[in-house]
Amino acid sequence: MQKILFTAVMMATLLTACSSDDDNNTPTEPIDNPNGKTLVVYFSKTVPDGVDASTGATQVFNYKDRELGATQWVAQQIADRTGADMHRITVADGYYPVTYNELADFARNEKEADTHPVLTSMLTNLADYQNIIIGTPVWWYTVPMPIYSFLDAYDLSGKNVMVFTTHEGSGLADAISVIRQQEPQANVNATGFQTRGASAGSQSNAINEWLNGLGYK
Repeated sequence: MQKILFTAVMMATLLTACSSDDDNNTPTEPIDNPNGKTLVVYFSKTVPDGVDASTGATQVFNYKDRELGATQWVAQQIADRTGADMHRITVADGYYPVTYNELADFARNEKEADTHPVLTSMLTNLADYQNIIIGTPVWWYTVPMPIYSFLDAYDLSGKNVMVFTTHEGSGLADAISVIRQQEPQANVNATGFQTRGASAGSQSNAINEWLNGLGYK
């Protein structure tokens, strides 16, 4: 596992050389109906120890006396800025290991087996929303499997879908292409927002610029 983690760190370093927090953070065109009701859907997992090179899950930021993981923090900033509702993608308590090394192994095996975990948080009013913003960390250079579970459960046809990621070197990874493949009838915006998890707390201005580009005023 140490060799795998070392490789992940080296890969993240190489990706960093050609990727910055400012890359891909300005959408190519605004969405059709920014005044439509918006929902921020996100998956955020924190672990208490370890240096997270492949999952971006360890960063924790304070928000109104609460500790939020990096992806949750960005989701909260977006909701505060747009007035959007929020929905957290969750699986059963204890499903994912707590410590970093065990989580990294588990996430890799889950990805390789294409396991879509059962969700414990369900939406009953998705039809109310025209705009869906999906937030995810990058685990092993792709979206975590609970994102697939969410896309399995809901039809986003005809909705505007925007994507943001938190990562430690992989940028947006394949998040946009995964969502386009799983939701071919959705209007998935071509350019998402991405930030390193460790830098998420300093990205308020960049988040606002992205939202402005989408048409949120």
